[in-house]
Amino acid sequence: MLSLRPVLLEYGDYLCRRCLNRRYEVHLAHRDCRESPSPHPCPCCKKTGNVVTGLRMGGHIKLLRK
Repeated sequence: MLSLRPVLLEYGDYLCRRCLNRRYEVHLAHRDCRESPSPHPCPCCKKTGNVVTGLRMGGHIKLLRK
């Protein structure tokens, strides 16, 4: 997976980092992700927090194998 497009197609919105790590079995760190500036509810776990809206180079490399 090279981008977050499959997440958008499956869930309709961006997920929090916890749910991305659990769903795709990766270990994304805070520095691997671009998060929303304001809190939004995660469509997967329903918790309000900063959802991942993009990935930095390290995040792309980790998700490349998925």
